[in-house]
Amino acid sequence: MDFDIKKNYYDILGVKEDASQEEIKKAFKKAAVKHHPDRGGDKAKFQDMNEAYQVIGDEKKKSQYDAYRKGGFSWFGGGQWWGDFGGFGGGQWGFDFGDFDIGDLMGGIFGGGFGWWTRKKTAQGGDDIQVAMDISFEESYTGISKKIVYSRMKKVKWAEEKTCTSCKGHGSVVQQIQTPFGMMQSQVACSSCGGIGKIFTKNGKTLDNWWLEKEKETLEVKIPAGIHSGAYIKFADKGNESSSHHVGDFYIQINIARSTLYERKWDNLYTKANVSLFDMVLWWEIMVNHPEGKLKIKVPKGTQVGDMIKIAGKGFGSSGIFSKKWDLYVSPQIEIPKKLSKEQEKLWETLKAKK
Repeated sequence: MDFDIKKNYYDILGVKEDASQEEIKKAFKKAAVKHHPDRGGDKAKFQDMNEAYQVIGDEKKKSQYDAYRKGGFSWFGGGQWWGDFGGFGGGQWGFDFGDFDIGDLMGGIFGGGFGWWTRKKTAQGGDDIQVAMDISFEESYTGISKKIVYSRMKKVKWAEEKTCTSCKGHGSVVQQIQTPFGMMQSQVACSSCGGIGKIFTKNGKTLDNWWLEKEKETLEVKIPAGIHSGAYIKFADKGNESSSHHVGDFYIQINIARSTLYERKWDNLYTKANVSLFDMVLWWEIMVNHPEGKLKIKVPKGTQVGDMIKIAGKGFGSSGIFSKKWDLYVSPQIEIPKKLSKEQEKLWETLKAKK
């Protein structure tokens, strides 16, 4: 049993018992945004809301849950049986949002990633797959395309699929058990199909191991310019397949290597440049490192030690008619000459005398 009748899932989500699926979905979405741990919410409360949505957000589970709460599944004697259902898999924190994509929700709020968890679906939906990809700082600025090869579980092409005759495709059967309190009946997973409602065969022989096999997949990953470290790129329906033909998604977490040349603050780019006293005094042009290649810039008049030189439009951001790039800030690092020629010494003496 994948719900706990001792909990009132309607109260947890703040909806009425006759609420529609659309109202339940909206309530969960609103509560998830408010109580998400990434925004300082309570993790246990967020888990309870997720558990509630998995049950009453699914028509089939909701009807079973309501039947148990109203005594629809009881032992023959008029009393209700409140057995220990153990919650969700003995503490396994899994996520099954049906047609509601938590990735889309959290990505819109927290910058494309939901970081510290993975979504685990039941037999009704395929598992998501999550991998990490490392890129350089320069690649995060310019954007890049890379190929990735991974393995996922896919349905064997030669399998024959039939509705399970034992449960008539429901995935569960009613079981009667004699107890000291009388005859009791409960709903359990069908042993013939493992709770999926279907049987898969080859040449009349039932297939084991969920009729799935591991298959290699190659994807072309286009990493956009300006992506942040920790962000996710999602490929819908590229995860593991399931018995109900629902397919999980494939997520790539982008990790950006640290740079010894650059620093990113918001979408501004910061770097350092070695300059001489002559460059500072005479406002000469200097060469500056940039992810797109060396830049030649002029030291502005009046630049002092510790000042930042700003180059507009050379920071992070997207290009285009309605987009704007942020700025590049250069920190001049003064190089004091260790030795001067006699001619240079005379010139400095002349300048000193005219001071």
